[in-house]
Amino acid sequence: MRLVDGFFDKEAQPGWAARLGQPWALLLMFIGLGTCLRLHLLGVRSLWLDEAFSISVARTPLPEFLRTVWWGEANMTLYYLLLRVWLHVGDSEFWLRSLSVLLGVLTIAATYLLGERFLSRRVGLIAAALLTIHSFHIRYSQELRSYTLVTLLVILSTYAFLAALQAPDRKVFWLLYALFSALALYAQVLAVFVLCSQWLVLTPGRIKRLGIFRLLSVGTAIGILAAPIAAVMLFQNKGQLDWVPRPNLIRIFDVFQYMAGYEPLSSHYSARTVFLLIFYATTWIFAFAAALYKDDPEQTEQKKMRASLQVLVLGFVFPITAMIGVSFLKPIMFPRYLLMCVPAAVLLAAQGLITLEQWLPRGRIVSSIVLLIMITAACLSIGDYFATFGTYGHDWRQLTSFVVSQQQPKDAAIFYTFSGHRVFDYYVARERKERGQSASPDVLFPLELDPAIIEKRTMPYQRVWLVLHQTIPSAETNRQSALIRSALQKHFRLAGEKEFSGNGATRDETGVILIALYCAASPN
Repeated sequence: MRLVDGFFDKEAQPGWAARLGQPWALLLMFIGLGTCLRLHLLGVRSLWLDEAFSISVARTPLPEFLRTVWWGEANMTLYYLLLRVWLHVGDSEFWLRSLSVLLGVLTIAATYLLGERFLSRRVGLIAAALLTIHSFHIRYSQELRSYTLVTLLVILSTYAFLAALQAPDRKVFWLLYALFSALALYAQVLAVFVLCSQWLVLTPGRIKRLGIFRLLSVGTAIGILAAPIAAVMLFQNKGQLDWVPRPNLIRIFDVFQYMAGYEPLSSHYSARTVFLLIFYATTWIFAFAAALYKDDPEQTEQKKMRASLQVLVLGFVFPITAMIGVSFLKPIMFPRYLLMCVPAAVLLAAQGLITLEQWLPRGRIVSSIVLLIMITAACLSIGDYFATFGTYGHDWRQLTSFVVSQQQPKDAAIFYTFSGHRVFDYYVARERKERGQSASPDVLFPLELDPAIIEKRTMPYQRVWLVLHQTIPSAETNRQSALIRSALQKHFRLAGEKEFSGNGATRDETGVILIALYCAASPN
């Protein structure tokens, strides 16, 4: 693609791909590399709370599953349904996480197809290459959650939307757009911000060309398909996002670091991560300029490509800015929720590199150097990511092994926060399956945070294991931890404590678990 007469010439300059090989051969190479990176050390890390919740929901019998979804856990419903099928093959950490790997690798291919179809082959290949080595995307392709699923569905929704804009009389594109958009909402309800961004590109002229009735019909279809999850979100909200911290300048800066492929498990900045963001930001600026470029009104192809670029710009900028804005009133913005913007980020970076090549003197040399630096910094970030595996997260696997090996008859266990019991239950089941270990403490769940109730529930036991973990500590969770300790000290004495250290995924999170053993006090 080069500058001729107007701005875009999609079919020009084919030599770049030809010199490196056939585009599909390059794409297969990226897919192979992306698969290897996402499978690397896949089963090494212990599950964390949300991953164990995914397993817990997916394992429940169908009637209970439907009740769980209706009573406030509809978000990620589509992922839980896929996981129900996946569990029939196996339940190891490696196998369960491989579902997200598969979805992440498919996203690489989908990103190429979107770039190749609506911008240029070069843009598609560069974007696929950048996504292949994007450590933020690798990170969540290795997690037992819905983030790679919603990212894939957002790309498919965007593809169908752009195809419908270019061929509005093709009903199949509108049908696919409505389907992928609704599925994206069932994968992660915050995908609504990306869907809104797509409609922002509809200027009065485009609305007139597409037809107001057609647009209303598509919007209505999406609304009907998404009505069940909308009802749950409106009427069964139980404060699922109350833990999300309010945004500040550092957290906002972190988001853009993640969009640029910054290694997400580090709690500090390095020169190369800042440089990576600077180069990504530079390419984004050039892509934004290309989206604003005034076309020759006679060049229909240029107008189509410019519209495609505008959809990607809005799909990148609007969800981030809107979620940050909303979060000042009700915090909803957390970095992993914005993984769905990463394909747009790499597509814009790829387009920015092409634009930079066209606009600057010796542009090809400059563009190649910038791309080489971005790839080098991204590879170093991948190294940083995998280097953290020894200390990242809550070490539930080791903790469970320790408790099971030390447990005695008439032992009980209390977890705070309460969700920790799901991870414990998973690893107890693994211990039984792999080592034949059948005994484990009775988990006291559910348990009201009332001193009298805690005393009553623990009285029949000789020993109580108190497992304290807080992904994001707060004054309230610290107060509740102290309340449980105080209630136990009425009838038990502290026999010992042990800390399992770890690092959180962001600067707000901690990976530390404290386990305390309380033994029944001797009678006077």
